[in-house]
Amino acid sequence: MPLAFSTLGCPGIDLPSVIDIAIDHGYQGLELRAGPNEPVHAGLDGAGRRAVSRRLSAAGVTALSVASYVRVCDPDADDEAVLSAGLAHVRLAHDIGAAYLRVFPGGRRTAAATDADDRRGARRLAGIVAAGAGLGVRVALETHDSHGRAADVRRIIDQPGCADVLVVWDVLHTWLGAEEPADSLDLLAGRLAYLQIKDVAGRADLTPRPPATGALPLARVAAAVRDSGYDGWISWEYERAWYPAEPPLITLATEVRRWVQSQRLLP
Repeated sequence: MPLAFSTLGCPGIDLPSVIDIAIDHGYQGLELRAGPNEPVHAGLDGAGRRAVSRRLSAAGVTALSVASYVRVCDPDADDEAVLSAGLAHVRLAHDIGAAYLRVFPGGRRTAAATDADDRRGARRLAGIVAAGAGLGVRVALETHDSHGRAADVRRIIDQPGCADVLVVWDVLHTWLGAEEPADSLDLLAGRLAYLQIKDVAGRADLTPRPPATGALPLARVAAAVRDSGYDGWISWEYERAWYPAEPPLITLATEVRRWVQSQRLLP
């Protein structure tokens, strides 16, 4: 299983420096956060996109995904705006050579998702997939927000027009939803884009921690992954952008890789 990390853990760091961190610490890929003030974003012009692609290719580092903030279930956005943003990010992913576009459900966490939320998300996902057909980018819905469990995202991706939509399994949110890792994997069989690992201080305190030093049952996650035969990408998401007082990603990167290796999840 190849290993990546998310640039959510590298706020304010330019792309050449992020690539150097990946190479120096044994990571093969990057989840490239697409947001304001990030090196990769949907407003990047053609020359900028070509420069990103060339730099990654020259370094031998894979653009695993463009991690967008498109929210397909958001009840406060209209379809046209979501579809436009989704297609813009699909094109960005294509231009820099990323295999996946990560999108969020984006519904309200404070209330249980409704059938209307599920239908809205499916309708918009189907529209993004259709608009981006032929670009070679798979759209992947992350377990997050109003649809934190694998069971929740399945209600969306099993609807018409979504057969090609995959899932990013964020283990934090399935845990917050009390879904067992083995159950998550069973539900995502055949639809898993990649696994996203992280750890936090506790259910009521989401301050990031290095894997296996916080509250998540990551040993159970690792065991379930091994038992399932999954051999795709693993990505470490360290949410330092939201917790700037925490140690820099570079100081933890080797420790995290060694933990993943200790779980027999890397060659």
